[in-house]
Amino acid sequence: MKPQPLNIILLGDPAAGKATHGKFLARKYNLYDLDMGRELRSLEHNQALRKKYRLDKTLDSGKLTPTELVRSLLHDKIQSTKKTKGILFDGTPKMLGEAKLVSNWLKQEKRGNIIFVYLSIPLKETMRRMTSRKTYFRGKFSKRPDDNNRALKNRINYYQKNISQVVKYFKKLYPFMKISTLGSIPEAKKRLIAKIDAGQTRFN
Repeated sequence: MKPQPLNIILLGDPAAGKATHGKFLARKYNLYDLDMGRELRSLEHNQALRKKYRLDKTLDSGKLTPTELVRSLLHDKIQSTKKTKGILFDGTPKMLGEAKLVSNWLKQEKRGNIIFVYLSIPLKETMRRMTSRKTYFRGKFSKRPDDNNRALKNRINYYQKNISQVVKYFKKLYPFMKISTLGSIPEAKKRLIAKIDAGQTRFN
């Protein structure tokens, strides 16, 4: 019997490296990289949708994009991804209601072999990384537009209030792996691969 494709729910502390490690995991395990930020950015030039969902205001303030849009995108991608290809939930879902919907949709689509990976760093390291992070944008380095003090507090407060509920929920459903991303990126990647590969033996 052919092994089921791997599906990974990847969450973590703010600035723990979800984007970096998510792209790596998607390539290594041949997964569809369901990065909600990228999915939302694909709507950037659709002015009607930007106005309808007030995307400029919500993204620039560091707050979440309207729930209805996020849920619609999640549902569409779970349904449209071929059953022979796994999905990487790259930093999503972040709300308990969305987590419950995602688990139900995965069940409806008969997707098994699901693991829950949480990237962890101390709060002090989160603050250090978030205040110093820069991104390459339009040919030069600049801070992300949502990395100001007010938005930073919004994002951390959001995690404190909501992410713990999502973690608790998914831990009851799927094999759970909490992995530190302190140190170099290659070191963190080695820890990720070792844990994930070890967890696959039950499905193969």
